Amino acid sequence: MKPSKIIGMALGLLAVAVVANQSRGADAPDASNHVPADYAGKPETGTPQMIPGTIAAVNYDEAPAGATDVTFSYHGKAVQTKYRKAADSIGIAGFGNGHVSTAGVAEAPDQVYVGWTQSSEWLKYTVQVAETGTYIIGAKVSAGSKGATLTFSFSPDITTGEIEIPTTAGFRPGVEVYHVWEKLDNLKEITLPAGTYVMTVKIGKIAGMNLESFFFTKKA
Repeated sequence: MKPSKIIGMALGLLAVAVVANQSRGADAPDASNHVPADYAGKPETGTPQMIPGTIAAVNYDEAPAGATDVTFSYHGKAVQTKYRKAADSIGIAGFGNGHVSTAGVAEAPDQVYVGWTQSSEWLKYTVQVAETGTYIIGAKVSAGSKGATLTFSFSPDITTGEIEIPTTAGFRPGVEVYHVWEKLDNLKEITLPAGTYVMTVKIGKIAGMNLESFFFTKKA
């Protein structure tokens, strides 16, 4: 057989192998996608929320037809409000006037929070972790009493465990306790591989927290 024919056959076999490998790659599962296959929720904002970054508590995922126990678990009735596109608002309110920080500084009245929370309720958020690393979790909350907890979990099995949230009671006498806010910069550290997850934020043992936002800072 002439050398030119041998070279031609070899190149042909190489091309077939490349195409086969590309086909297998297209069909292979995305190892960075940790969203459960049966999860029906979709990002309320249209795209996953980014870590590092700030996640507004009100922007939990949207469920089909606002169904309960898909993207949120709430003991009350979900309704339509101006704060979300779907009819699945669950105790959401604006700050308005009269909300202050623990230091007594007036809060901007255009902020929005999830309130009237009860023990064992939860919210789900589709998130995108930009880089593998250890992240410091923070939150902006108000808490009516001691012993309140939050748990942050990432599908399928990464979790912070319960994190105790200090109460905002006693800081501003004469101000409604649930209108007194604290920014907690270092609640917990968690290590996350890069990828897409469903993050669940669960209310723990004590009811009566208002949740404005959660934020994640990559540890240096």
